Amino acid sequence: MNMSKKYNMISLGRGQDKKAMNCINDNAARGGWALLMNCHLATSFMPKLERTVDSLDDSNHRDFRLWMTSMPAKTFPVPVL
Repeated sequence: MNMSKKYNMISLGRGQDKKAMNCINDNAARGGWALLMNCHLATSFMPKLERTVDSLDDSNHRDFRLWMTSMPAKTFPVPVL
């Protein structure tokens, strides 16, 4: 199904927030899938991620998907879930 061309994954950690935002924005525009792994490692990025998820709406491509992985963490914003 050529999914390797339809998704991007970013392992979060130090300095990966800009790459993660680009990944989300690019995939939202073209209908790809974005996978953000290890969200628990990017505590300073969580407020920005929450604002970004809140801003997602029907203007994004209908095939866009955002996937996130995280260990249990108090810093992970509940509204994102």
